[in-house]
Formats: sequence, C-alpha cells, structure tokens
Amino acid sequence: MQPQQQSKQTPARPAPLKPAAPVRVESLAPEAPAEILTPRLRLRPLVEADRAEFCALHDRNRTHLEAFLPLGAEDQSSDSIFSRQLELTTAGDTTGKAFRRIAVDLETDQLIGAFNLVVVRRGLEWDADTSCWLAADHTGRGIASEGLAALLSYSFADLPEGLGLHAIQGFIAPENRASQRLAASFGFEKQDDGATHMTVGDRWQLHEKWTLSIANWQKLAS
Repeated sequence: MQPQQQSKQTPARPAPLKPAAPVRVESLAPEAPAEILTPRLRLRPLVEADRAEFCALHDRNRTHLEAFLPLGAEDQSSDSIFSRQLELTTAGDTTGKAFRRIAVDLETDQLIGAFNLVVVRRGLEWDADTSCWLAADHTGRGIASEGLAALLSYSFADLPEGLGLHAIQGFIAPENRASQRLAASFGFEKQDDGATHMTVGDRWQLHEKWTLSIANWQKLAS
C-alpha cells in the first residue's frame, strides 16, 4: 500500500473508519472508463496527456516510494515507468482484469498519487489485489483514507454501479506500519498463513497478506 514515515513502535489497532463521504461515479461517455469523485479527489484513468506531470511527480518522489512501492527498477526512467503504467491502465479497463486510477487533487488539479486494483479475478469468488501510493507532500492529510474508502466502496458495490467484488487483498511489508494502520482501519485482517515474497523494484521482500471481505466491509458501513 502507501509508504509513509515509519514508527519504530508497533501501533495499537485503530478504531475502524467509517467509509468516507458518499462518492460519485461518472463517465465522460456511456462506454468510457469510470471515474470516482470524492470531496477532495478525482480518481480517473491515466492518459497520455499526463506524461510530463506524472514523470515530474515520480522524479520528486522516487526516494519516497522506493522503500515499499517503487513503480519501476532503480535504473528505469520515469518516462518508461509512465508508459508501462499507461499500458497497464488501458489493458485493465479493456479486459476488466484491473482497475487502476490516478488521484487528482480537485483543489489544484494536480496528480498526487494512485489507488489501484492491480489484479481482478472473477471465478467462484470475485476478488482483487490492491495497492496505493501518495506523493510525500500529501501524506498526513487523510487523503489515503479518503481515496481507499472510495476505491473500496466502488469495488464492493453491486454491478453495474460497482465491480461486485467479494474480497480484496493487500500485501504489506512487515515494516510498513503506516499501511498496516490504514488497512486495519478499514477492517482488513492479517492472514497468518498468507506471507509471501514479492519483488520490490529489483529485490525480493517479505509481504504479509491482509484481506477485507465484503461481510466485514458491510459491517463497517452499517
């Protein structure tokens, strides 16, 4: 999930958050990919016109992201990373196998992060893997909670208003206390048997599996 400044002490489990203020889902055309609006954010697909702004944002935040969620290899250019993110966004919307959205600050109209379902699986159970990140200068404002609440609300909403998912997983490094607190606040539960090694940039790193079921989400929202 989102890298932030880390605490050396393990925090107490926070009280569950209520979902954010009602979100609005809209499309610019009947067949256009969905966008999600919150009081402070627009979550929309990445487009080619974002290239220069995205690359500048990534250049400023490469060090901030590299601990837990680098968007590419250490020697990969921001332009190359943007091309890959654009390709993944388009493919996800075309196939329905991912839902990737850049976060735009409504007040400044600037890109400030991303809230993604990086893999969507539809079998006996419909579930997805999530990840999110914010620019360093936008942490500490409740933006991560607002954006994640919007993504979860859309993910669990019944078709056609949402994606109709039954569960969402996040894979979090044990040292990433900020993301653990964020996940726990929304009812994600750590799975004792779900730890796995994942690639982080050019290295392998242990990640714990955290899962949010639709039952827990509905309980939180009630």
